[in-house]
Amino acid sequence: MFKKFLCLILFLFIGKVSAEMVYRGAEYQKLSNDVSLIFLETNESDNVFAAVCLSVGRSDDMDKSGKSELVGTIFKQKLEEEMNKNPQGYSVEMTSFIGQEQTLFSFYGKQVDLPFHVKCLARYFYDLKISEKELAKEKEKISYKFNQSMLLDKNKLRKEALQSLYWHDGAGKPFSIEELNSITVDDLKNFREQNYTNNRLILIISGNLKNKDEIVKVVEENFSNAKKSEIKRLKEPAHHDATINFEMDSPQVKFPCVEIYWRLPNYRDEKSVYDNDEPFRTISPISLEMFLIHLKKELEKSLVDELKIASNVAFDYSFWNYSEGNLRISVQLKEKEYSKETEFLILGEIKRLAGEIDKQKLVTAREELYKSVDVFNYQTNVIDTINWMSAKISAGYDYKFLKDYRDSIKNLKLETAEEVETVKREIVKFFKREPEVISVLNPKGEGNAV
Repeated sequence: MFKKFLCLILFLFIGKVSAEMVYRGAEYQKLSNDVSLIFLETNESDNVFAAVCLSVGRSDDMDKSGKSELVGTIFKQKLEEEMNKNPQGYSVEMTSFIGQEQTLFSFYGKQVDLPFHVKCLARYFYDLKISEKELAKEKEKISYKFNQSMLLDKNKLRKEALQSLYWHDGAGKPFSIEELNSITVDDLKNFREQNYTNNRLILIISGNLKNKDEIVKVVEENFSNAKKSEIKRLKEPAHHDATINFEMDSPQVKFPCVEIYWRLPNYRDEKSVYDNDEPFRTISPISLEMFLIHLKKELEKSLVDELKIASNVAFDYSFWNYSEGNLRISVQLKEKEYSKETEFLILGEIKRLAGEIDKQKLVTAREELYKSVDVFNYQTNVIDTINWMSAKISAGYDYKFLKDYRDSIKNLKLETAEEVETVKREIVKFFKREPEVISVLNPKGEGNAV
């Protein structure tokens, strides 16, 4: 999300690092006004990079009409405009991201301007005025973006898959242009007042900060509204007795594409709705995450290089959702026609690789996972640190857990045969269950739509 700033400010955040790994200072404070503040140290620059993390996203917009996007986009535009009224003339450019569970903003500027930026942020956080003209303009943009995405048959099929995965959770409710067009200015005001509250706000500020106490004081004084709001996330109940299959014929592809879905546990360590009926949902996410690193590499080798039935294998997954996430494995076939035999072959390879996991493979995967999350050392650009942290902390993850996550990977015991067998047993248990959704995009005229 923040990569557009990287070329501009890379030189500001790279310091001299010794051969021994040095970890950047990081400090978390929960302020008296319920705002969370995280300071990340950088080098001797007077510039700061700030991320505004809100635990507010599409999941809070229960009718899926687009209120989270409308409020977030207009908030960003007005805030950027206000920040650039600074009489000292320093230009500020903001980025924004609106996800299922969070809304993220960022800006970069001079340290001396930070109190002014905080005041601007608080002003629109509590009192965002939206005109009918602004609302109509943003509705048009959202409608256009949605309609463009639905021009791709792949996106249509993925929308169907998500609706099947999450019948009750807001993640599965289809977006509605009709509901979008029915939104009023008062609807947006109510949405913001209900969800833009201090207890959902986390500020991440990076820089060589000379007076943290002054920044704390400015945040406490300007974010003085004590109103709280509860973060409500629906947990999808179990409702599939068997795999749901979707097929679609499309002139947009030359070869079939198969996408296989499983729902995943998360790292919040809460009891899943599956725990009573389907105990495999209680398995360790870290075991699964390690295995997926191994599985992606080996499944591609098997299906592309050895069996030669696929031209590409891609993975998309998240263990960091507020509730449950999902794993999507996409396999682009080389064959002209899709068949159940091919589907069984792909699933058989996944289960085979789960059953053949051993100590060395797990140790290698653990090392790769450890490196990918070693984001607090000074050799990692601070933008990458903020990227990694902001999405997770705004989805409800505790700061201390994120700081200790790297060590939890390193300390996972894989020394004895019993320790390895425990991890393997959980992996096999998970993939013993059939996928929850399988979708197939066929070339036009090939295969039969379901």
